[in-house]
Amino acid sequence: MVPPVSRGTVRIQSFTEPSAARHLEVVGSSTFVVTAQGLERWSRDGGVATLPRDAGLHAGDILSVAADAERAGLWILTPGALGRLPIGAAAVEELDGPPKELGLDLEKLAPGDRTALTAAGPGGVWVGTPQGLFRVDADGWRSTPIKDAVLSLADGDDGLLVASPRGLVRLDAFGEVTRIGVEEGCLVVRPARVVAAPKLGGTLVFGSDERGAPRVAIGRGQSWHSYRLLPDLEIRDVAAASDAVVVLGAGQVYRIALRDESEPRPLARDGVRLSALSTAGPDLAIASTPALLPANAISVAASDEHVLVGTRDIGVARYRPGDARPSSWLRRRPMFDSASTLSVACAARDNCWVATGGRSAWHWSGERFTAGGPDEPVLAVARSKAGAIFALHRERSSNIIRLARVDPAGRWTRVNGVELTTPGSDPEVSFARFAASGALWVGLRYHQGDEVRTWGVAVVEPGGGKPRLHLAGALGGGQAMTIPFGLRDAEVHGEQGWFASDDGVTRVVGASTTRWAEREGLRSARARAIAVTRQHTVFVATTAGIGRFDGQAWTFPAQLAFEANDLAVTGGGQLWMATSRGVAVYDGAKVRRIDLRRGLVENELFDITVDRFDRIWARGSGSLTLISP
Repeated sequence: MVPPVSRGTVRIQSFTEPSAARHLEVVGSSTFVVTAQGLERWSRDGGVATLPRDAGLHAGDILSVAADAERAGLWILTPGALGRLPIGAAAVEELDGPPKELGLDLEKLAPGDRTALTAAGPGGVWVGTPQGLFRVDADGWRSTPIKDAVLSLADGDDGLLVASPRGLVRLDAFGEVTRIGVEEGCLVVRPARVVAAPKLGGTLVFGSDERGAPRVAIGRGQSWHSYRLLPDLEIRDVAAASDAVVVLGAGQVYRIALRDESEPRPLARDGVRLSALSTAGPDLAIASTPALLPANAISVAASDEHVLVGTRDIGVARYRPGDARPSSWLRRRPMFDSASTLSVACAARDNCWVATGGRSAWHWSGERFTAGGPDEPVLAVARSKAGAIFALHRERSSNIIRLARVDPAGRWTRVNGVELTTPGSDPEVSFARFAASGALWVGLRYHQGDEVRTWGVAVVEPGGGKPRLHLAGALGGGQAMTIPFGLRDAEVHGEQGWFASDDGVTRVVGASTTRWAEREGLRSARARAIAVTRQHTVFVATTAGIGRFDGQAWTFPAQLAFEANDLAVTGGGQLWMATSRGVAVYDGAKVRRIDLRRGLVENELFDITVDRFDRIWARGSGSLTLISP
């Protein structure tokens, strides 16, 4: 009997992007997305260009960006540099740094520092830093009277509004600074965000009062009005729209706009409300939008056509006004470029390497993915019985596959003497498994035109030395194993090799070979995936369903009478399957499914594997799912 899958909460995480869309900015018909990997520029039709590392501002991560609508560009601040990217340009126009007498060293800015930018006409930009506010234009850098740290900026029609830890201030055109507080009607004494909203009556300020209660205020000049936000709302990001301000809360997008008198006023128990704390201010209303947000939404922007919501894991969703679901997504999916397989090896729970056969390996820190290893295709990763992690990678200019050892700090060291080659082009690794002896078994295949062919199995000693190659269909000449043609998948159980191929299931123990096809109990000889439990139960996925072998005979449970693309088993013996309808899991009595309704990005999944912590990883054409039972 297979044990139950989980008696607690199952956590499901889906990823299409290696890092979060932490800031969005719309400039004309272009949408800019800031991630830990850099800057992406998306066109209205979904085309994307990325800012290369040698395009300027290579000094570090992007700290802040701001639209320069007047000159159709984007201002960018990084640790070490300030620059401007014109729309359509491939490189940033980097500005000279501030003179030493200003006391501002951009290279000392860190990714965690709070900074802010906003365009300053004509052709300039306001730069808010922990050392205060500065203006930069054709005449260079200039300081201002504002020396407090700057949290947020908004250029209103009555001057520049600055949110600082000591409160809200306005810098007018003459360089005069005026503090705005309770006496002016602004009860937001700890401002967090400011956004220009001239059609609503001035500039909106979000923050809290002296007791920490959330407050919203709007005003211009010395005339301000405050509102209570009921109930308390966690505000993650705000953005200006043409006639409203868009607010991203926890799990919901809201619009703050002038009240439409034709709409009924909400009951106190319904939704979120703005309650005016004075009678003279604009009659503002807050209302939730129909947008159903993806998990981990963290940023928001607005254009004339869409509300855009950036997420931590799955890109940017674009919603048309009034729509509940995204009309489109902005996703680059760099982890799945040229992907052909999936393997995962973990040194610790938050220190894992993921290989998809694409142009690099990806390191998972528990929070984000980063590209790692050599800048060439990484075909597989595997963890040895002793706990060491190894990676198989292919040189771009040849068919040579090499082996590298990856230490816990992420350093890759090539293992001397290990070179694997195949005929044809673009060799791939179909599986990489460690046997009980400590040897690494590697399945090799290659491309011959449009056809993918099996080459054989290489047995590699991690300490180095020439691998032993066992070719498909060959026996003799010192070859101990019979490798079937059309090899799709394999599992190494102790010193037994279990192979799933187009000709059935083959078990190899030393020089002894046993084969099962339809005459030996398989419903179909076309086997595409195989998995073996610690309790020695063998599962095989065929075109006629999934079979189970108990050491004596094959059975095909009625609950498993469907096709699966890949199989994996946990340490407890549960069977997990990648299918065209999401992830399926079998507990010995029934099948449960995890699909789009449970958090997947796509239902068509190709590969599935289990890490040493019994977490399940599954790959689709453009997504990776992590399931933690």
